[in-house]
Amino acid sequence: MNAPNPNASERDLEALRRAQRAHEPSMEEILASIRSIIADDRDAASAKSAPRPAPTGPQIVYSKDSPAPPRPAVEPSTQEPAAADEPLVSAQTDRAVSAAFEALSASLALRGAELAENMTREILRPMLKAWLDENLPSLVERLVRAEIQRVARGGR
Repeated sequence: MNAPNPNASERDLEALRRAQRAHEPSMEEILASIRSIIADDRDAASAKSAPRPAPTGPQIVYSKDSPAPPRPAVEPSTQEPAAADEPLVSAQTDRAVSAAFEALSASLALRGAELAENMTREILRPMLKAWLDENLPSLVERLVRAEIQRVARGGR
């Protein structure tokens, strides 16, 4: 009997996986990207809270002979709005989002194990069927023959 080529189905599955990976990122890559963005926001927030040097720029010196500066004079502000110093989300929201992503990651890990089991089953099933088709008849015939001889001799 002709056994199906297990390597062909494995190659087909691997080609399908490669095509899927080439067109869309995996869930792990998406989660890593989101974590990176959150970490960058935290780093930016801590960098903004660090002391900044005073702005440097052209300084105008007035003498008593120079014309008076325009009134009212506007001082450049060295402070940014307070909202820019604060993180984008609160600590409580950050913890909730992190917990949700960890739960999703754990769920995907379980689903990945289930997927691997199903794929293994799909790959092994035709191989097992081919082996049984090829070997089971002779195996059963040999065992039946041995049992008939045992019974014919009067043994148990």
